[in-house]
Amino acid sequence: MTILGKWIGTGSSCEVYEWGDDDKVVKLFHSNMPLEAVQLEYRNCSAAWESGLPAARPFELVLWEGRHGIIFEKIVGETLMERLFEYLYSYQMINASEEDNDLLKFARVLNDVHKGNVVGFVTEQIEHLKAIIGRPAAFTSDEITAIHTYMDRLPVKRQVCHGDTNPGNLIVRGGKPVMVDWMHASIGNPAADVAEVCVMIEYAVLPPETPPAVNAFFESFRKVAYNTFVEEYCKLSGVTEAEIRAWYVPAAARSIASGALADEQVANLAAMIRNQLGR
Repeated sequence: MTILGKWIGTGSSCEVYEWGDDDKVVKLFHSNMPLEAVQLEYRNCSAAWESGLPAARPFELVLWEGRHGIIFEKIVGETLMERLFEYLYSYQMINASEEDNDLLKFARVLNDVHKGNVVGFVTEQIEHLKAIIGRPAAFTSDEITAIHTYMDRLPVKRQVCHGDTNPGNLIVRGGKPVMVDWMHASIGNPAADVAEVCVMIEYAVLPPETPPAVNAFFESFRKVAYNTFVEEYCKLSGVTEAEIRAWYVPAAARSIASGALADEQVANLAAMIRNQLGR
């Protein structure tokens, strides 16, 4: 019988532990997570890995003490989120001219994902985004309707999209990026994936315990980070910055709906959305 190992981390929907041998982990979902959602993530991860995308290999679905889980290969490395905070706290700005900096890697891995040929993704992007956004308290019913109408007018594409491009979902292993958490993978417009990253860079609010000097450095870092990431992605993909910014509304609404943002960040994102809708 496999024994649950050391705790590794906690996400919004799960906890991750070592599992059996040193080369495996289990992603145990919270008890309120529907089995269908766990099965969807397993299918998506399997499709991504089998298609050669930079994804962790899934092995099997398990049930542990009443909780559903997925066994994955263990990816040893740091998340991009962790690495970005290391940069900030060491007052080290990413060198935009460095050929292999982390933001360039992120842009390149997303471009690789978006050009992938995956058999098995069945989720339609727009309808899935509407379901995730739901009805956050930051907006009235009329505003939610306006957001949905705005989304219905966005350009439709049929490309592979990761669907949850939070920097915490990219792990740098041996200098190479691996994307995890494919539950929200879909077929749609890849500009949505890129917009989620851009919204994070432009509107992120650091935790309240962050030292003032680090906050000040972050403000000087934002524009360099944004330009480094966006320029590389646009160069590789042929997508324009305007196409990416058109997806800021659903990307920001999705972030608000997560319930994980500071009040200041929610207010800033909601104001941006209202401004875009009013144009």
